[in-house]
Amino acid sequence: MKRALSYPAKFMNNLMDRIFSLLGAVAAAQFPQFYGQYVQRLGGHLEELRRTVETYRSAAADLGLTLKEYIEQHLDAGSELFTSSGGVMAGLVERLQDLESAFIALTEASALTRWWVFLQEIDWEIGRQTLSYFTPGVPTTAEGFIYAGFGLLLGWGLYSLLKGLLDTVAGKLSG
Repeated sequence: MKRALSYPAKFMNNLMDRIFSLLGAVAAAQFPQFYGQYVQRLGGHLEELRRTVETYRSAAADLGLTLKEYIEQHLDAGSELFTSSGGVMAGLVERLQDLESAFIALTEASALTRWWVFLQEIDWEIGRQTLSYFTPGVPTTAEGFIYAGFGLLLGWGLYSLLKGLLDTVAGKLSG
């Protein structure tokens, strides 16, 4: 009787092992897809910000000033209106530098270090926007297969850990 009951348990164990492994592989394989969509969205933000800053740079040049001088004149104008607009321009220039730095880091990262660079450089608002429009895909690149393999091992390891914990708890409860 005990042997007859072991077959369904063994079947369920093998089934769950494969489900966790497959889910891990599919989930991790989405990273290159998400990464690509994130970089595209970041690039769009970057290009629009470059256009905006260039508009201010052009207005400064028309007055014979550099952008930095133009912003400083606004900040030092003594008028709340101009000080406010100077702060906005300074913030835009700073954001442009941050996004350019992040974009370069992300596009120059190798396939195996992208996840780490991504975690260091992520702009959470752009990440949230990317996730809200994210389209999953089936990876057919070497990078996608590498991440899928990692996810497979991670899913299998998670299942093995959970199973080990449950076995330990069940052993303590029955013994």
